[in-house]
Amino acid sequence: MGFLKTKLIIVTISLIMLFGCAKSIIKIAAKKDDSPFRMFGKVPSREFYVPVNVSDSLNLVWENSVNGSFTNSSVSIYDDLVFVNDLSGRVYCFRFDDGKQLGKVKYKGAVYSTPIPFNNLLIFPVAIEKENLTELVYYDYSAGKEIAIIELPGRVLTEMIAVDDGVIFNTEIGAVFKYDLHGNKVWEMHTRVPTRSSPSMKNNLFIFGNDKGEIISLDNSTGDSVYVSNIGGSFYSGSTIVDDIIYIGNNNGKLYALNLDDGKVIWEFDSEARILMTPAADEENIVFGNLAGDLFSLNRTDGTLNWKTKFRGVLNATPMLTKNMIIVPEVFFSFHLVDKKDGSIIKDFYLDGRAKYSPVYYKGILFIGYDNGNLSAYEFVE
Repeated sequence: MGFLKTKLIIVTISLIMLFGCAKSIIKIAAKKDDSPFRMFGKVPSREFYVPVNVSDSLNLVWENSVNGSFTNSSVSIYDDLVFVNDLSGRVYCFRFDDGKQLGKVKYKGAVYSTPIPFNNLLIFPVAIEKENLTELVYYDYSAGKEIAIIELPGRVLTEMIAVDDGVIFNTEIGAVFKYDLHGNKVWEMHTRVPTRSSPSMKNNLFIFGNDKGEIISLDNSTGDSVYVSNIGGSFYSGSTIVDDIIYIGNNNGKLYALNLDDGKVIWEFDSEARILMTPAADEENIVFGNLAGDLFSLNRTDGTLNWKTKFRGVLNATPMLTKNMIIVPEVFFSFHLVDKKDGSIIKDFYLDGRAKYSPVYYKGILFIGYDNGNLSAYEFVE
C-alpha cells in the first residue's frame, strides 16, 4: 500500500510538471511588415491619432488574458502578431485575427515597456525589482530562443523608442542607452537624476523629462547633450512631439508646450492636478487627463481651453483620438467614447477591471487592456 501511495504521488507530481507549467517559448515563422505598430505611440514622436470617423457601437471580436497586470503601455503589432507585456515578467504573442495565444516567454522581473518587434526579432527590457537592474532581452521568435540578454544598471520603467538601427531607452537612475539590432551598445549617457518620463524623438533629438524638472535633449546618433531646459516640478508624464513642439505634463499639474530645438516654453496650462499621462494630439488639439479625473482639450497652438470633462476615476492611460471621438480609459472599470468637439460622453463601456493599457486602433481593430491582465479586441460597427 505504501509503495502504491508513493507511486501515485510521483505520477501526480509528474503530471503537474507536465501540464501545470506552460512552456516558455514563442516560435513562429519570421514575418515582414512594412507598416507595423512597433512601439508605444506607434512612432518615435508618439502618435495617438487615427484619422478615421468611428461609430459609438462596438462588437467584441475576441478576448484573451495574461498572467500579470498591465502598465499604462500598449500592445505592439507586427503583421498578424500582437505582442503584450505584463508585470509578472511575461511577454505574450497572440494571433491578430482570433486572439489565439501563439506563445509566451517568462522572466524573473517585470516588463513595464511595450515589446518592440523587428522582423523575426523581439526586444524588451525586464526590470529586476530587488536588484535595481534591467535585463535587455533580444528574442528570436523564428528560432524560439534568446540571442542576447544584456544586464544594465537601473530599472527600465518607461517606454522604449525604436529607430531604424536599434532601440533607445532610459532607466530609473537616469541612464540612457542606445543598442543596435545585434545587441551591441552604440552609446550610453548618465544624467544621474531619477527618470520616470517616457521619451519621444524627432529630428534626431531624443527628448525626456526627469524628477528634477529638467527637459533633456540628446543627439540620437552620438548620445551627446544638445540642451537641458530647467522647467520645474517633476516629470512623470511622457512626451509627445508634433510639428517640432514638445507636449509634456508635470507633477505640479502643468502641461507645457516647448520648442523642440531649444526646450524653451511656448505656453503652459495649469490643470490643477498631477499629470502622469502622455498627451495625445491631432492636427489642432492636445488632449490629456490628470489624477483628479479631469480630461482637457486645448488648442495646440496657444494652449487655450477648448473644453474640460470630469470623470470619477483618475486618468493616467493615454487616450486614442479619431476624427470624431476620443477613446478614454478610466481606472473605475470602464472606458468611454467622448465627443471630440465638446467633450460630452457619448457612451460608457464597463469592464471587469481597471482600464490600464493605452487603446490601440489598428487594421480596423480596437485593443483595450484592463486588470487583471485581460485584453479585448473590438471592431466599430455602424
